[in-house]
Amino acid sequence: MSLPASEPIPLPEEELPPARRRRLRRMVIPEHHDEQSAFLDDLGERTTPGAEFFLSALLAGLVTGIALMLDSPALVVLAALLAPFMAPVLGMGVAGVAGSTGFLLRSLVSALIGGLIFFLTGTLTGIPARLFVLNGWVQLSYLLRLDGFSLLLLSLGTVFSTVLLARSTHQRPLVSSVAMAYALFLPLGAAGYGLTSGVPLPWYNGMVVFLIGLAVAALLGAITLVILGLRPLNGLSYLFTGAYMTIVVTALVIWLSGGIPTIQLPEMTPAQLPQAPAQVSAGSQPSPTPAELSATPSVSPTVTLTATATPTRTLIPTNTPTMTVTPQPTPVWARINVKGSNGAVIRAEPGYNAAIVKSLLNGIIVEVLSDVATADGATWVKIRTADGVEGWIVRNLLATATPAPGW
Repeated sequence: MSLPASEPIPLPEEELPPARRRRLRRMVIPEHHDEQSAFLDDLGERTTPGAEFFLSALLAGLVTGIALMLDSPALVVLAALLAPFMAPVLGMGVAGVAGSTGFLLRSLVSALIGGLIFFLTGTLTGIPARLFVLNGWVQLSYLLRLDGFSLLLLSLGTVFSTVLLARSTHQRPLVSSVAMAYALFLPLGAAGYGLTSGVPLPWYNGMVVFLIGLAVAALLGAITLVILGLRPLNGLSYLFTGAYMTIVVTALVIWLSGGIPTIQLPEMTPAQLPQAPAQVSAGSQPSPTPAELSATPSVSPTVTLTATATPTRTLIPTNTPTMTVTPQPTPVWARINVKGSNGAVIRAEPGYNAAIVKSLLNGIIVEVLSDVATADGATWVKIRTADGVEGWIVRNLLATATPAPGW
């Protein structure tokens, strides 16, 4: 005679319905030992990304590339708003507390796939950017830069998102997730755009910013959950959290020691700007004109004949050196004046596909040389910067007081 069991005997996993098996594999802790385990499993389910995560990443990545092409801060903000909810990044913090290797790998892979979508869309939008005159790369330099403000924005977004996710079981903290997306995914889009657009900035900085930010977010998410009262469940919890902390501390040491290159827009100090020709004040001697400089002073030799009883001697004139002053053309100065943008680039040869030599902001003074060429339907002139760099620029992007010779 068999006695009824006091508790139902769980079925083996292979005998469960397909939907039940899939949910069991997604669970952070398959067997709920206490209330905390059930709560962590609920957090894991809410931080598991769905198809909308990857679709939103695709849309936001395209907007990011267009924003960088137009150098538009408004479109950068729009891209951050369209970015997906940073569920897998928050899930890495949950996996750190729960000590679940499987859930950590799923969250990490999902975050990397989302970042890869941003990177690939950035590379696609960077290719056509080589065919046009760029408006500038102020927004690109901001996204590729690792600084304290970006880390602060990411830290606040992670802490608030984790707290709101743990306190509310029905709503996602979308507002604070925008700050996380701006500091994590948009730099990857900037890295892809910088790789294919030819902009002379270290595009790989975007990948460094993403990896460091990912470790910072996972560490802060796990610490926030511990502060909220969720204790680490096993030894893997301490191992994962320690790994997060090691990566963050190592990256910060490298950053503070100058190992990560800093990005700055090219600027010129007032001392580097060319000085305008000095004006002639009243009472002073005017500068000689080119015609006066070209005059060649000469001394005519004198021959003296003396009639005496003695033999006549003729003085042989000596050669007088002739001084010739070659007049130099008056340099023509111009300033960068690009309407609707903050600067322009100069290239090694005439043409939009030529290599970029340097970027110049609006208002910078340059010397216009005599070389003029026509390429790609535009008139190009050769210029020289204050630090001696020469290159070609579209003539319409310069403003001069008087037209240069040959214009």
